[in-house]
Amino acid sequence: MRSVFDYELRNMLTSAAELGATKALSETGAIKPYINKSEAYRTYGRTKVDNWIKDGLITPRGEIGKSWQIDRVEIQALAASKTVAEYINSQYFKDKGVKINTK
Repeated sequence: MRSVFDYELRNMLTSAAELGATKALSETGAIKPYINKSEAYRTYGRTKVDNWIKDGLITPRGEIGKSWQIDRVEIQALAASKTVAEYINSQYFKDKGVKINTK
């Protein structure tokens, strides 16, 4: 019988592999290393992206009057780490007294 931990571990390893692939594709020029703010909103949600920018967790780059660019690997890694933190802070780990800060 598989536990919730096995399922989440598989998801974390999948996220790590996807992040590695994104980094490799970005470094080889197969995909653009940056996404614009509207693409980040569509992928991760407007509220999350705005909060991450406000909290200084991601740094948009660009000139005034031009569209902001966000590092693709940076935002993908942040999204994955937030997912891991939310899982660790779930009831499964709270019962064991484990908690990490998600901000």
